[in-house]
Amino acid sequence: MASEEERRAVCPGCDVDYLRVIKRFHSEPEEAVEFFRRHGVLPSEVYCPDCQEPCKLRKDKHQWYCGRYKKYGNTKKRVQCSFCVSDYKGSFLDNTHLPAWQILLFINHWIQKFWNHDVIITCLKWSTKTSVDWRSFCSEVTLSWLQNQPPIGGPGVVVEIDETFFVRAKYDRGRDLRDVWLFGGIERVGKRFFLVFLVKGNQVLDRSAATLVPIIKKFIRLGSIVNSDGWAAYRRLADEGYTHRVINHKEAFVDPDDPTINTQTIERLWRDVKEWSKRPGLRTEYFEQYFSRYLFLHANREQTLHHFLIDAAALYTPQSDQPRERPGAVPAIPTGLPPKDDDDPDDPPPRPLYL
Repeated sequence: MASEEERRAVCPGCDVDYLRVIKRFHSEPEEAVEFFRRHGVLPSEVYCPDCQEPCKLRKDKHQWYCGRYKKYGNTKKRVQCSFCVSDYKGSFLDNTHLPAWQILLFINHWIQKFWNHDVIITCLKWSTKTSVDWRSFCSEVTLSWLQNQPPIGGPGVVVEIDETFFVRAKYDRGRDLRDVWLFGGIERVGKRFFLVFLVKGNQVLDRSAATLVPIIKKFIRLGSIVNSDGWAAYRRLADEGYTHRVINHKEAFVDPDDPTINTQTIERLWRDVKEWSKRPGLRTEYFEQYFSRYLFLHANREQTLHHFLIDAAALYTPQSDQPRERPGAVPAIPTGLPPKDDDDPDDPPPRPLYL
């Protein structure tokens, strides 16, 4: 299994901009499938669950099949394995009838700072429902990324933490409004950060130590130097394995005796986030989707398409990364006309498991 650094390493050919992606995959649509495969979105190999041997790929049908002959019981009779499965099975492209190049162009547009459905509907000839559905699928990837942000900091690394009022959410009916807060931390030098909505389902979480300390322990490595304001929930950080430095904002924003004690870096991050959140047309019930997309783009400003596909592959595990023996494996399907060797062009194709 590849390490996180190996998975994140930029592939050759990934340093392409928005317009080059359109030109490249619109003119060579079949290359989109291989582009997905290089990023792990589609499997590079599939093993037959019965024979435990690698399958063959029929590219024109996007199917993996076995087709090996094996003995029938204790007799000399040989039967051909009829295992066949879609190349898209279990992946980000599962159950879609759309060409791979159109999906890739949709993703390429969706990860831009400004995007809209009208461009997709006009250029790709998609229906509104299809465009909305794929926006939701892409949002699932960024939401998963947001919920699984890697920890930051480390011994001797300065991390600034803070919470800020973000939005007044409306729940159920009437005038049931509640304040939703955003909590986060950022490395002063490396600028790596994490941000968490203090919401769980429809429940708005408070800003007590019981809420914030577990989040800090999850997202900030022990031994970090944590700068914060004087909020009471942070008082026990020194007992949790951190070097805790406090700046009282009622007196000053920068410690006059030690200028390194401040939270200026995360305050700048709040300004960027709130500038984006004030855009018109953002609906409260979809704020987490909007927010996860914004943060993903903010954290992956270079080779954004590459990083999105890596996270899509991690969320929707392709068959090549699944164990060979697994519960619920797709059984072999008797077709009546089992697939034969690829060398004969007149061979009948295997029966597809998924259309």
